[in-house]
Amino acid sequence: MKAASDAPIAPAIVEQASHWLMLQWGGELDDEQQRRFREWRMADPEHGRAWQRLERLQGTLTGVPADTARAVLREMPDARRRQALKLLGVLMVAGGSSFVAHSQLPWREAMADLRSGTGERLQRTLDDGSQLSLNSGSAVDIRFSASERRIRLFEGELLLDSGHDPAQRPLIVETPAGEIQALGTRFSVYQRNGGSHVELFEGELELRPHHAAMVRLASGQSRWFSAGALGEVAPADINTIAWNEGRLIAERMPLGLFIAELSRHRPGMLRCDPAVAGVPLTGVFPLADTDRVLLALQQSLPIKVSRLTRYWVTVGPV
Repeated sequence: MKAASDAPIAPAIVEQASHWLMLQWGGELDDEQQRRFREWRMADPEHGRAWQRLERLQGTLTGVPADTARAVLREMPDARRRQALKLLGVLMVAGGSSFVAHSQLPWREAMADLRSGTGERLQRTLDDGSQLSLNSGSAVDIRFSASERRIRLFEGELLLDSGHDPAQRPLIVETPAGEIQALGTRFSVYQRNGGSHVELFEGELELRPHHAAMVRLASGQSRWFSAGALGEVAPADINTIAWNEGRLIAERMPLGLFIAELSRHRPGMLRCDPAVAGVPLTGVFPLADTDRVLLALQQSLPIKVSRLTRYWVTVGPV
């Protein structure tokens, strides 16, 4: 049985604690903020437990005492702080004992060969001429050898236009769910819902889940798979890679799903109230200015955008 101190913490309290941690990473709190922070901690024993766990986890992740860890994290680039905050939130919700299972993952991501921060998109030409693009909040290792070309996707989303390799080495994208081998192709891979979602726009792919049979994917098809399961084949949607051109395209997309995608490109927390999550949305939106997107949504839909701070925004009913 878990000790009370190791029990999972409610997601709502995690968000509140994360908000205060984010403010502290940004600099010293003023007198009013310090007063409100003290009041929040004293309002509920769970608030104090959440804060203690955050202090302990951030110190553990950096290998130094919590006070020093906070100073180190404050000096990190904004994207790294967001990633660290995301990780701490996951560990808090999961429970203290989950740290052992997750402890190596953040370091793999932090030390990845190529990673993009929140709101950042990267494009690289690889040694074989392949064109690799990373969506916001993504991390990959690139391992080319004499026998193969391998890209390890740790998190996020990539778009790959494979190049012609004179040595004819196989081109493989490795994910936690399994392997994807490209056969002269253009495709995207998105880590979501505990698996890998693949959209194939040109060529052919082999999907190799760790614990399921290999299947092939043809041009114009998409499919989700996990380590032991395969989803249904569906038509590939070219709109899903509009991020590569700095856009987010919606065609009668539920607002909740749209907000979840938009939040990937915006620092802080952006949430959608379940009361409006099903509202359909159609349009083309620029990812470079998410505030402008939120304003456009408020002007065109029966919703209200509420801001606790610039980093804590909720989309809800009017």
